[in-house]
Amino acid sequence: MHIRRWIFLGIVILAAGYFFYEARGVIFAPKLEIFEPKDGAVINSSRLHVAGRTEPMLKVWIGGREAQADERGIFEDDIPVWPGYNQIGISVRDKFGNETRKVLRVVVE
Repeated sequence: MHIRRWIFLGIVILAAGYFFYEARGVIFAPKLEIFEPKDGAVINSSRLHVAGRTEPMLKVWIGGREAQADERGIFEDDIPVWPGYNQIGISVRDKFGNETRKVLRVVVE
């Protein structure tokens, strides 16, 4: 009888683990990683190249402009910046409404 309890407990743990693995897209916000530029960068151009990674095929907003992540989750865009201190908001939202936001700060000389 004791072995049946362990088998039952093992099945329950496996089922719960599988449920949480499949539900992770609903529970957690999408990841957002920025490759370039680094936060606090100083640049000498009026256009800023922003590149990063998120979940595949999601829309990414970079400074209010829409970009599309590819099948690997890579996105990139060139946005206009002005001389002085600039803050660029970057956000991504999945189909469940979960959103991740980051702010880049760059100085244009």
